[in-house]
Amino acid sequence: MKRFERIELYYSSSVEPTKEYPCDLSQALEAIEKLANMGINARAIDVETLKDVFRAYHKATTGPDPEHRSIFNEMRGAEYKESFGRAIPALLCYAKANDRLPSAVFPRRERGVLVTVNEALERILKGKGLIKTPAK
Repeated sequence: MKRFERIELYYSSSVEPTKEYPCDLSQALEAIEKLANMGINARAIDVETLKDVFRAYHKATTGPDPEHRSIFNEMRGAEYKESFGRAIPALLCYAKANDRLPSAVFPRRERGVLVTVNEALERILKGKGLIKTPAK
């Protein structure tokens, strides 16, 4: 399983996450802090402090391979402005700390089952990884 060197959590300090894509923000922020204390480049970004979320949204939708893309790829038009990091917190995971684009983004569906931001962070903390490394 591939590990991640950089992790970014996009969330809102003023918008409650939707029930359709649940996220316990206090647990997610605590997990990010734990990862940072473990030496991983992990940070939480409050989208309310950003001038425009499009840049982060664009990375989330174009970076990962199709099987590692998030539910954000299902959005249409300007819907991302209300959803990305606000109603739907987003977790962007980078294989290498200096990568421009993420290797995996959450929440996402795996075999039709939703994997939430909290579940992804739990996997990372337990060292289970999140994406398979191609066989050599």
